[in-house]
Amino acid sequence: MIETATDFAEKSVMTSADKYAKRNQSNIDRIKAQIKEGKIGEMISYQHLSQFLPEISKPDLSIFDKSKKNWDPDLKDPSGLRIAVKSQDIVSAINYGESWVFQFGNNGNYDCDVGVFKENDDNHYVTFNSLNVPKRIGTVKALVKIKWLHEKKLFKEMKVHQLRGNKVAVYFDDLQNYENELFQLNAL
Repeated sequence: MIETATDFAEKSVMTSADKYAKRNQSNIDRIKAQIKEGKIGEMISYQHLSQFLPEISKPDLSIFDKSKKNWDPDLKDPSGLRIAVKSQDIVSAINYGESWVFQFGNNGNYDCDVGVFKENDDNHYVTFNSLNVPKRIGTVKALVKIKWLHEKKLFKEMKVHQLRGNKVAVYFDDLQNYENELFQLNAL
């Protein structure tokens, strides 16, 4: 997984660099690391979900030109389930608390994840993953409906000041208040 995700990040980073720059992110090494971590998270989520959703799509390793990038969910099932995947590495968790970042858009000032902030779909979920790549550990911490995150008002302001307005986060400390609701797909 690590080799595949590293290769994907290396090949795709320059197709995304200007998008990240518009989001107040310009450190190419950090962007590569985030792309790699995101792809590892997709693979971990796929591995977990395919056990009970055998037809779920595999993580997409295609390198898209920036004009073809979109906000489609990372994993999809023929039943109509759409699953976004969010991952955070251990260093970020230590520095900012366990959390997962979403592209908010701030009323058109930045890109917006329309599937999360503009649509209201009962079949749209998100997995929250924690990664420790050096130790080769990845954990799915939660699998919840996007709609549920909105209902519980769990999208919060970023701790990193330069990303406020552009991005919001869901913090694990808040999720823990709903420990019996953290794996919602099983309820289907």
